[in-house]
Amino acid sequence: MKVSEMAHGRGINEILHFTTNKGLVGILAKGELLSRRRIPEDEYLQHILMCNSAIRPENSADFDKSKDWLDYVNLSISEVNSRFFRVSNGWHSASEIWWVILSFDTCIMDHEGVEFATTNNGYDLCERAPGGDGFGALFVPTVGRKSPGWTASRRGRESRLPTCEQAEVLYPSSLSVRFLRKVYVEAESRADLVRGWLRTFSIEGVEVIVSRDKFSGMPN
Repeated sequence: MKVSEMAHGRGINEILHFTTNKGLVGILAKGELLSRRRIPEDEYLQHILMCNSAIRPENSADFDKSKDWLDYVNLSISEVNSRFFRVSNGWHSASEIWWVILSFDTCIMDHEGVEFATTNNGYDLCERAPGGDGFGALFVPTVGRKSPGWTASRRGRESRLPTCEQAEVLYPSSLSVRFLRKVYVEAESRADLVRGWLRTFSIEGVEVIVSRDKFSGMPN
């Protein structure tokens, strides 16, 4: 069974990534969402790169180096990682910066090279694996986060939600906007801007949805 089929059985219908308005323009202009490794190498995008946190654990000396995890796009399932979103929101306090959530088709989970992380990819107890086994591990009763003893439990979380709200879909290198299905914004005025950018870059079939609640995530 494909991972996307397993996901649909759980009521999962979108894979998400949040970014700033400036990040969105760069993504639409490039036609793809790039990993953190590749953004600084891109002649255009390096000028609009705005990091979402001051410290990246993937750069630390004791982080798992079995793969170049910076060369993966970090995505979440069904809802955004509210903990990381709060941190990012505080990191970008400038009035001209605002947020959007990109919603991608679940078929991307079937693509070659995709890995699934049981919690935040920077945590020491994170487990990563591809395919159905990796996907299934996101929904076990208890997931380890950090030593010593910081865990996340299902505790009645909806079937469409991973056990840990910080679980990640790790997509290798770059993700094409061909798989972008929706963009969530918090206000109608911003929706009009996004629709204009989609037209400017000739990107069709993407729905723009105003939903303040979507930015709250489903914390645990």
